[in-house]
Amino acid sequence: MAKKGDSFFIEEQVEGVHFHLKIKQWLLRQKTRYQELIVAETEDLGRMMALDGKVMLTEADEAYYHEMLVHPLMVMLDNPQTVAVIGGGDGGSVREVLRHPSVKKVYWVEIDEAVVEASRSFLSSVCMGIFEDPRVDLIIAPGEEWLADKEDAFDALIVDGTDPIGPALPLFEQPFFEMCRRVLKAHGLFSMQCGTPFYFHNEVRMVNRNLGSVFPQVKLYLGYVPTYPSGLWAYAVAGERLNELNLSEIRKRCEQRGLTNLRYYSPEIHLSSFVLPPFVQELLEF
Repeated sequence: MAKKGDSFFIEEQVEGVHFHLKIKQWLLRQKTRYQELIVAETEDLGRMMALDGKVMLTEADEAYYHEMLVHPLMVMLDNPQTVAVIGGGDGGSVREVLRHPSVKKVYWVEIDEAVVEASRSFLSSVCMGIFEDPRVDLIIAPGEEWLADKEDAFDALIVDGTDPIGPALPLFEQPFFEMCRRVLKAHGLFSMQCGTPFYFHNEVRMVNRNLGSVFPQVKLYLGYVPTYPSGLWAYAVAGERLNELNLSEIRKRCEQRGLTNLRYYSPEIHLSSFVLPPFVQELLEF
């Protein structure tokens, strides 16, 4: 039970459903050019970053999200060398991309420099030295503008954006996906998060439909992120052809790349995440 004087961060995840985090110390409250940015030390989940009142990460479970956004796609690729990450100002997705030893260059494109600087200052456990890695080229710009003049440039394109609702919707619609397909090499793969199929029915369905209208092959997969709405989170991977690997092949690639002892992703999780429960299958067929 909350006591008088307790300080809480309260997120309305959906109408009528709220998520409360007890705060030990507020570290940063800032109105950036684009959004409201908060970083705080929580009582139970380590440091938290929130944008416009929505939890983007906590130290306790950020790896669950970042590993699942990045590794299924990267493991499917035989030899990923050039990668673009759009968004992900906290640096967690770039960190996971760099675990793959074949990677020679990561173009990290984030619209809000204040988010990057907040991560640099307060979330060293998330960015883990990526700012000093010579393979990383950080570009402060809108992702869709930076991509506009690129073509056949990347082995992997990862969009680490906010939820597919409100002002972020253009990044989940067909014109943007057409641009993403153009900038990928012939073997290249695309991944993004799609929100929760438990609450965001229309959004998840829309993303799957829009991706399918652009890419020949699209697969939705699931992971668990406790601090996100419902905990059940959807991702999508798309490309000209998705590499269907069996368990022994995934294990071999993970061992070769040093992807062992991660916090959430594993070869077994890789395979099982693509098995969709009936309610998600029905959602996509609607």
